[in-house]
Amino acid sequence: MKKLILKYCYNDTDSRDKKLSKFLILAIAICCSFCGIVWSGLLYCFFDVSFTTILPLLFVLIISLSIYVSHKIRNYKLLVHSQLICITLFPALLQWCIGTVEDSGFVVAWCFLSPLGALLFLDEKLAKIWMLIFVGILGITGIGFSPFTDDWMKVTENARSLFFLMNIGVVSIVIFCVANYFFKNLVNQKKHNLLLLKETEQKKESVEKSLNHEKELSNLKTSFISTASHQFRTPLAVIQSNVELLEMFNDKGEAIDNEKYAKVTGRITTAICKMTDLMNDVLTLGKLNSGHVSYFPENVDLVKFCQELVGEFNPVQLDGRNIKLVVEGKPHLVKLDPKLLNHSLSNLVSNAFKYSEGREEPQLILYFRSKEVAIVVKDFGLGISDEEQLHLFEPFFRAENVSEIEGTGLGLNIAKEYVEVNKGIIIAKSILGEGSSFEITFSRDNDES
Repeated sequence: MKKLILKYCYNDTDSRDKKLSKFLILAIAICCSFCGIVWSGLLYCFFDVSFTTILPLLFVLIISLSIYVSHKIRNYKLLVHSQLICITLFPALLQWCIGTVEDSGFVVAWCFLSPLGALLFLDEKLAKIWMLIFVGILGITGIGFSPFTDDWMKVTENARSLFFLMNIGVVSIVIFCVANYFFKNLVNQKKHNLLLLKETEQKKESVEKSLNHEKELSNLKTSFISTASHQFRTPLAVIQSNVELLEMFNDKGEAIDNEKYAKVTGRITTAICKMTDLMNDVLTLGKLNSGHVSYFPENVDLVKFCQELVGEFNPVQLDGRNIKLVVEGKPHLVKLDPKLLNHSLSNLVSNAFKYSEGREEPQLILYFRSKEVAIVVKDFGLGISDEEQLHLFEPFFRAENVSEIEGTGLGLNIAKEYVEVNKGIIIAKSILGEGSSFEITFSRDNDES
């Protein structure tokens, strides 16, 4: 039986919902036909052979023919409409044959299945039309008129009770099943909509992230072009002017003494070094972004490490200033990559001298605490505004008050990335016009002890 039902008006191109509709309408038609046979038998028990008894059999005959024809012409809507007509017409005729609502057991209630069926298988507009027809039948029934047959006189009290049970009970079950079907569809649709909404929000977030990333890349590209072109232009101009100076001496046939020669070549060498440093910073940034930075931790004596760093910087300061090394707490070894740490601290110490020229000497402070080790590089220079501190570690960012001082805006970004590869964190504190403080913190979980 199930296979026969599944083959009803079968079409490979049908959607899942359409196949379900065909299955349901055929199943309902078969159930209604079975009910018609039962009704006919029940009515025969009370009325013998009469027009009232024949009506359910006519219903079964018409529905059976509709099933066959609709399957042959592959149009299940024919079965829908024929069922709606039959399920409205025949219960009304039965009602009018038996007599009053009380005598028939409210058989006209079956007519209410028509607007339900139209709502389920057709559309809301047709469902309203069938609802109006149902209300019209109720109105006609309620007016009162002489029954079509004399069967009303044969209705006993037991027959009335049985008719009520059949009509109200079965119709209520059908209505409950239809309502349950709609409720399940509503719940499933709600879940589906929530899922679609969630997917839409996720896609929206993904698109926003992509757009923000594209904006960042665009800004980074713009900053790189602007900074690189400016930073390359100066050393290239120095190289060009000094090469032209050498060519001028050569064209005039003048002898160049060692001092003049060393001065010219020294300028060229310095300019080349600046270009090399810029390219190294750009390449380093590329390695950091691609995650190709090597990390080889070892036990480091931070006091000795910082003393050597101070020894490298202090002798080369043209203004005679020195960075002061201060140690607080009990020193101990810390497991770090010394090369990465050297790069980070060298950048911070260099900036401390560069942006505090003519001010108080900068400080390098080591704090050995119970749960962490902190390295602080402090200067008393130009400082940074609160708004600009938010962008301090971004590539190519330079504060407005240092635009006249040479720099690429890459140093702090690289220093921060190297600190994080070294499993540390870096924070900056600054007051405009009073100076800046950069604190690198490492947890003692990485210590030798």
